[in-house]
Amino acid sequence: MVKWKEERVIPENIETVWRLFSDKNVKRLLPKVEEHILLENNEDEAGAKHGQSYYEGTQLQYYVVETMAYEDLPERKHRHIRFVMSQLFQVDYRYTLLKMSETETRFVYEGSQKGLTMTAKAMLLSGSKAKRLETVRAFMDRVESEAGKTE
Repeated sequence: MVKWKEERVIPENIETVWRLFSDKNVKRLLPKVEEHILLENNEDEAGAKHGQSYYEGTQLQYYVVETMAYEDLPERKHRHIRFVMSQLFQVDYRYTLLKMSETETRFVYEGSQKGLTMTAKAMLLSGSKAKRLETVRAFMDRVESEAGKTE
């Protein structure tokens, strides 16, 4: 299993950053997403399920993304999603926003990828830790950049 946890302070209001994690803004944070459709429940609750098509290289993949946890409080926002990628990996992403002040938000991005087969486990072990960290930081950069464009 591969895990990560990165944090940074974004110079924007917590509500501004949180709006980026809504259904209508999914393509701003994940530009490779082609389609993101609510299948079950409401987008702002645990148990919500979305059908999502996403490009992996040149191949279009389809996943059912489930919201495992959802919290929307004035001082803390949290969303935990899970999906199975290519029948090989269980992927979990956790986004937590903490209000530092009216103009600063601490963004905590953590996640994991768990191999579901022996081949997938071997693939995770052989992957580059530096490349994974680069991908995580690129996502965090996108969140910070897009938050600066909101309002």
